Amino acid sequence: MKTTMQTDPAGIRVGELNIWAMDKDQDIKHLLLLLTEQLGEDGFAIDERILTDLRAVYICDLDEPEMRAYLYTLGQAPGRYGVHLEYPESSEANPVYDVFENLSLPSLVSILAVHLDVNEIQPLPVLH
Repeated sequence: MKTTMQTDPAGIRVGELNIWAMDKDQDIKHLLLLLTEQLGEDGFAIDERILTDLRAVYICDLDEPEMRAYLYTLGQAPGRYGVHLEYPESSEANPVYDVFENLSLPSLVSILAVHLDVNEIQPLPVLH
C-alpha cells in the first residue's frame, strides 16, 4: 500500500495515498482499495472539497475534477453500494446527476469506468 499523498489547492487528493489512514468507515476504505485494483491507481482521485459522512466519499476524474461520483454504503444492503454520478455541466441551482442504488461491485465498477473514462477494467487478484 502506498503511504504518501498530496492535496492540490482545489482539495483533490492526488498521488499516493494510505487508504487505511482515512477517516472513513471500513467498508468505504475496502471499496476504495477494490476500485484502485480494478480502475487503476490513475483511474480516479479522491475529492475532499465537500465533507461527507464516514460511509461516503467523492471520487473524481483526474483530468476533469467536476466529473465526480459520490459513493456510499449508507442505506445499502450489505456488500452493495450507491453512487451519484455528477457532470461538469451542472450547477448548484440546476444539478445534473444520475443515481444508482444497491449495486454489486462489478456493476459499480462498470458504471464508474464509463463515467471516469477508464479504458480497461482490471480483474481482482485471485486469492489462493
